[in-house]
Amino acid sequence: MKMKTLFLVMLTLSPIQSVLADDTEAPKDINYYLDPPSNPESQSDIGSSMLNEAAHTIGFRGGKAERATELRAALEKQRSNLDYMYSFQPLISPDGYLPPVIVEAKDVAHITNEQIRTANRAYDIVVPARFVSNPPTWKSYLLTGLLANRIELPEPAAMPKDSKQRDIWQRAIKDGWKDGRLKADEIFVSNFNRLTRDYTGMLRYSTLLQQDMVKAPVISQQQQTVTGDKNRLLLGDKVKRMKKQAEFDVNKRNWSPTIK
Repeated sequence: MKMKTLFLVMLTLSPIQSVLADDTEAPKDINYYLDPPSNPESQSDIGSSMLNEAAHTIGFRGGKAERATELRAALEKQRSNLDYMYSFQPLISPDGYLPPVIVEAKDVAHITNEQIRTANRAYDIVVPARFVSNPPTWKSYLLTGLLANRIELPEPAAMPKDSKQRDIWQRAIKDGWKDGRLKADEIFVSNFNRLTRDYTGMLRYSTLLQQDMVKAPVISQQQQTVTGDKNRLLLGDKVKRMKKQAEFDVNKRNWSPTIK
């Protein structure tokens, strides 16, 4: 399954059952929030604007959680495909760092009042190399910001007291619910784009490195037999430091172009 196809599948899902941990309560649907218990005896005098704002916030959070639940469930069904498509483990260097992310732009132009500058291709390092204890996964990208927890109703004093307030409440819940679901889709789009950019950019770094168009980071290593203090003892203490980040080699005479 191609990345674009997978992306479209995520955004065109119909509501499906959530895939949650056993100790996580699934979000409620919109009907739970549309008809909350009334509180006619409340002494609190809540203005229409405050009630509208509270209901919209509840609806927004509920709709976002509902859509996040659908997206998380769909991603779980595509687990094997995603594991295959986005495997970061082979990209980690023998020194233990994750490659930098290099983006590519084609047919770029920079125009000012005084000049116009064009280029066939432009490369930029947007994320530097970094040491990692564990490689990232598609989950660490795609699930960011997509919490699927149940949203509780506010205190009884903040609930609608009569039919007029209930109408305001229900309209705001529906509007907030719609906005929340759209927000979850926006978050997923952003996460998906960042995942694709980073993974593709790390692969691009490997290609440019083979062509000697980019220089690998410079890693220093220091090892001491015994280090520590009176509370801690370290044997065979080894320290690796990134002395210099990856950088482009602008001298084309040093390049080794790949022949296609």
